[in-house]
Amino acid sequence: MGANWPPSRFWQYWALAGMVLLTAAFWWGIEGYALAQGNVPRGQIADGLLRFSVLILTPALLLAWLAAAWLRRRVGEGGYWQLLGVVAMIWTGSVVVTRILIG
Repeated sequence: MGANWPPSRFWQYWALAGMVLLTAAFWWGIEGYALAQGNVPRGQIADGLLRFSVLILTPALLLAWLAAAWLRRRVGEGGYWQLLGVVAMIWTGSVVVTRILIG
């Protein structure tokens, strides 16, 4: 018999997290782009946060998720999940605050 693969449940959790992250990022990419292109009046802070979350934070979230194998070797499994959790919480916070400011 060959070795058990994967050696840990990391990749199973990574795939499950990916389903949620990719769905949320796709949704916000479409929704955020539509909000940015719309003619809804909004303040400078809401507009800046909207653009920042769509152009910077969403790709950062996806890159942190995609770089799992590279990051896992350097920071360990626990460190990877902490890093992904922090990026996801920052992204989620920006999306929620943007939605509140835009109304």
